[in-house]
This record gives sequence, C-alpha cells and structure tokens, in this order.
Amino acid sequence: MKKTDKGSNLDNSIEDKVTARKKRITSALKVLLQKHVYSQISIQEIADEAGYSKGGVLHYFSTKDDIYIELMNNIGLELDYIHRRILKIDLNSEEMAPISSLLGVESFILDKANTIILINIILYSFENETLHNMMNKFFKSHRVFYENIIKDNLQNGKNIEGLDDSTTARIIQAVVFFIGLMEEFDPIDLDYTKIVKFVSNLLR
Repeated sequence: MKKTDKGSNLDNSIEDKVTARKKRITSALKVLLQKHVYSQISIQEIADEAGYSKGGVLHYFSTKDDIYIELMNNIGLELDYIHRRILKIDLNSEEMAPISSLLGVESFILDKANTIILINIILYSFENETLHNMMNKFFKSHRVFYENIIKDNLQNGKNIEGLDDSTTARIIQAVVFFIGLMEEFDPIDLDYTKIVKFVSNLLR
C-alpha cells in the first residue's frame, strides 16, 4: 500500500512539473503574441522567452502548432471556468446572461493583451486546419452557453420578435467579443450598466 502511495505521489509530482513547464511555454507564447505577428514567432524565440532551450521546448511540444493548440485550450478552459462560476451564483434569469457577458468582457476581452492574442490566433487559424477547428469549437461552445441560458430562462417562452434562440445567442456573443476590439481602436468611457441592460433586453 505504501509503495502504491509513493508511486502515485511520484506520478502526480511529475505530472505537475510537466503541466507547469507547459504553462510556462504557453505563457511565453502569449507574451510574444502581444509584441509580434504570429508568423514572425519562432520556436527559438518562444524558448528564449520561457528560459528554456529549443530542445527543452520540443521535449514538451513536437511543433509550434502544438504550442498554439495548448494555448487555445487554456483560453477555452479559462472562459469555461468563468461561465461555470457564474452559473453557481443564485441569480434570476434576467441577470444570469448579462452578468456572465459582463464578466467575460471585463476579465478577458477588455484586456488589451488578450484581444491582441486572440486576433493573432484567429489569423493563424486561417492557415492551420487544426487550429481552425479548435476556433470553431471555441466560438460554438461560447454561443451554445448563452443559447442554453436563453432556452432555460426565457420569460413566458417568448423571445425577441422574429429571432430564434441561436440568433439571439449570437447577438450576445458578438456584444461580448467585439466590445474589446472596438475599445482598442475607439476607447470611450463605458457604462457597464447600459451593457447589462442591453443584453438583458435581448432575453425578453
């Protein structure tokens, strides 16, 4: 029993180290994506930023594409965690989606660094089929999140006149993702209360 416990602890320790090193490498890529276009970033530059040798990076990721894929997975998990945390809060149906939208905007999209990173990854996905498929899954999952809230909490079973749940969810998704982009180019003194009320009205 003790040998099994020791072996299990050792496996967990190794797994934790691998996870930490992978995160350090993807974090290095995030830093570089804030400064350079995706096509200009090499594995050597990622290694230098992470403080590893090129061989050290390739030990954990076979190709540069694999690093991007891992980074995209991490971003997806981060947003999923935010949404799941919101769903645990006791809110009425009118507040649920707007507050989740607002949190998504504040904690992710309005972060200039995240906006630049996401744009870079989207551009890269047009050249990389695997990454493109991941982006498809990423945006679909985000849309379905709002769509499910609409279906579960729609007041009196009625939506905006003429719009189905998927279309309404897409509108909410567009609000969340493109506010950050517009703020980068045309910053204004945003009134988040108005954003919440606007998204709330989409559910009525």
